[in-house]
Amino acid sequence: MQYKRLGNAVAVVLASTVGLSIAASIKPIQAETSNGSVPEVTAASLEVDNAQPEVRSDVAKVGEPASQQAATLDEAETPAIAKVFPHTADDRQAATVYVRNIPVLTFLGDTVEAEAADQSATEQRKLAANKVAPPDADQPLWKANKLVAEFNQLNRTGEVNGEEISVRWEDDLYIIEHGEDILVTLDDDTVLPDTTGAAGEDALQATNRLRRLLGQEEAGPLTLVADLPAPPKKEPQLIASGGSFYEQGEASWYGPGFHGRTTANGETYNQWAMTAAHKYLPFGTVVRVTNLYSGAAVVVRINDRGPYAHGRVIDLSAAAADAIGMGGIANVRIDILN
Repeated sequence: MQYKRLGNAVAVVLASTVGLSIAASIKPIQAETSNGSVPEVTAASLEVDNAQPEVRSDVAKVGEPASQQAATLDEAETPAIAKVFPHTADDRQAATVYVRNIPVLTFLGDTVEAEAADQSATEQRKLAANKVAPPDADQPLWKANKLVAEFNQLNRTGEVNGEEISVRWEDDLYIIEHGEDILVTLDDDTVLPDTTGAAGEDALQATNRLRRLLGQEEAGPLTLVADLPAPPKKEPQLIASGGSFYEQGEASWYGPGFHGRTTANGETYNQWAMTAAHKYLPFGTVVRVTNLYSGAAVVVRINDRGPYAHGRVIDLSAAAADAIGMGGIANVRIDILN
């Protein structure tokens, strides 16, 4: 009888020990929201350059169907396509968002002293590497990481349609959207990393990079910003000073119907050459024509006469017009180079 009682006691102790070992080996994985929305970004969820998230692929959720467990693990194991590089830019705190190793957007923060700029960038990188949130949510590192988390979540769920990524103008701001959802708003503190110097062109470039890098299928580039008002038309004006002058007004272009014909100076017109027609500048004059809307410029040689439509100051060849993004007419500035 004593042996039997002792055996029961040992069995109870062993069962308790085994039970504790099994319980200790089960660790749940945090569930994603059922509606596919982006979870709130916390310090623990920041995805930064050189930081690799730890994923346990050998753990299952208790009470969850095997198929659902597999789908959740597949999403968790999808590699991140977006990351953040903290740095300084013109003595300002900055954080640049990269998608598939291409810089897409830079968030700018406060100005720091020149001697403290390197230290500031180093501190930001330490915070990022340790996945620690900065104290101020308006800091560039925090804003960049919120956007990176959203990009990576969209990629994991496979819900991005590149054709639905667009840009529109509203209240002097450029807004990049995916469908009806706003991805980011460009302003003085959110810019294209390699700016072109023209806000509209920067917005288009940032949007087209996202269309190409985030979309599940290849999407063609946009050439226009939606809802962008046309620049006001200006009357041609001629300004002369100190032997140099420039002219400002409306430019047009001519091409297929005139290709191969004789120009006013006796040359054969080639629509693919960098030439232009002007009413009175001497033949052979070289000018720089700048599109005042986009900031793009092209150098052309005057070899023809025109244009004769009211208010227009220069007629560009098809190639020259294409070089400065002219689809039809545009307000330009003409600078004489020789």
